Amino acid sequence: MGLAEEMVRLARELIASYEARVSSVEHIIEATHEMLEAFRSQREAMRIQLRETLARAASLRRRDFDAMMQGILVGQEERQERIKEAMRGYLREHKATAQALKEALSLRLGRTQAGLANGEAKRIETVDELLGGIVARRQQREQEVTALLAEFQREQEEIARALGGLLSNGGSLKVKEFKATLKLIRGHSTPCTPCVGGVND
Repeated sequence: MGLAEEMVRLARELIASYEARVSSVEHIIEATHEMLEAFRSQREAMRIQLRETLARAASLRRRDFDAMMQGILVGQEERQERIKEAMRGYLREHKATAQALKEALSLRLGRTQAGLANGEAKRIETVDELLGGIVARRQQREQEVTALLAEFQREQEEIARALGGLLSNGGSLKVKEFKATLKLIRGHSTPCTPCVGGVND
């Protein structure tokens, strides 16, 4: 097998590998959406149970409860949408990179094959040089998206723990305890971070 054929084979393997990675990212995004929905369902079930408990035990009007919870719920929904958009952007970026990689390698290999066939082998960039920027950017984006998901998950767990703690009090729950817990949750919530770089590109 000549150098040109070996390079074509390596390029095809590289492209196939990157396309498999895109498929893997699609599965991760699907799992993330399911996780976000599970968080939303859990939070909603706790909210309803807490709302009814406070209405019975502390005579807190449901609309007053809803107004108190509104800030937390809106913030959670905004962060959830930012995560979904970041994941969609991450996938779009992977697909665009796969396509650009295909085109760049096809063009480069075409030139290499023509040069080798004509005996005019030129010095070309190695595949490592071609991929250097792509790999670095992909790793940076993976770290950004992973950090965003980890922070959201930590926040969801804190909210679930705080609301679950209130519910464990049973019928002796007081509005004062509820307000203190809301204040604590708001204090631990991170401000809405902007979308991960490149999402809006």
